[in-house]
Amino acid sequence: MRDASERMSAASTKPGVYAVAVVMVLLHLGCFGVIFTGVSTPAIVVLIAMYLSRGLGVTAGYHRLLAHRSFKTSRPMQFAFALAGCMAMEGGPLWWVSHHRSHHRDTETEKDIHSPKTRGFLMSHIGWMVTNDAFEESGTNARDLYRYPELKFLQRHYIWIVLTQIAALYVLGEWLNALNPEWGTSGAQLVVWGFFICTTMLWHATFMVNSVCHMWGFRDFETEDASTNNVFVGIIALGEGWHNNHHKFPLSARHGLKWWQLDLTWIVLRMLETVGLVSDLKLPKFQREG
Repeated sequence: MRDASERMSAASTKPGVYAVAVVMVLLHLGCFGVIFTGVSTPAIVVLIAMYLSRGLGVTAGYHRLLAHRSFKTSRPMQFAFALAGCMAMEGGPLWWVSHHRSHHRDTETEKDIHSPKTRGFLMSHIGWMVTNDAFEESGTNARDLYRYPELKFLQRHYIWIVLTQIAALYVLGEWLNALNPEWGTSGAQLVVWGFFICTTMLWHATFMVNSVCHMWGFRDFETEDASTNNVFVGIIALGEGWHNNHHKFPLSARHGLKWWQLDLTWIVLRMLETVGLVSDLKLPKFQREG
């Protein structure tokens, strides 16, 4: 088994790895911009709105819809989910789905590029993003999604989607300042709170599903991996932290299977079902019978 230093050395051979590393460092450093921009009520509202909408793009869109087909929806809604996922800056939809399906296929083996069991906590949490392995997913396990040109469009123009939302946040901040200067907002402030801080929070919430939820927590079900349910991650990752449940029932649209296991993504999906925007929400047999 290669140790972490050998893997990091190998990772540096691909130019894209440098670019990702620089972006990740800059994004974290950008959070300190709050020192210069301050905070306002609109900034906090934007932070919460961006966290929830982009987070649901990943949890409901990328994960439960595209990766596992846990429910059905229209193509316009599928596009909207995937677009929100792109805005979370966790990679394009085809890349994300391919990596996640590989994770389920290879969980806790050397082929699982973000397993704390084989690669250690730091590599499983964030280090894998700056390795060659992160760029080498063939995508063959996501070919079912290639029949949607709109998803290929999002994958191809992922970077522009990220940049456009930064510009939109800046314009919104300037407009709010012109509308009511007493709010104390600005374009730079909304970029710091709505993009830098929000994206950093979302990244680590998602990454903890890979790292924390394979190390600490409790297990309701016996599985062939080390997946756990973690209350903290369950809350901040909008229901994704009930990871042992998910590994036991990967096709389930609901991850928080007990009444007290808060699963905000499931709640939103149920709300969308009531208005006819999604359907056929899959559940484990014992949940359907209950």
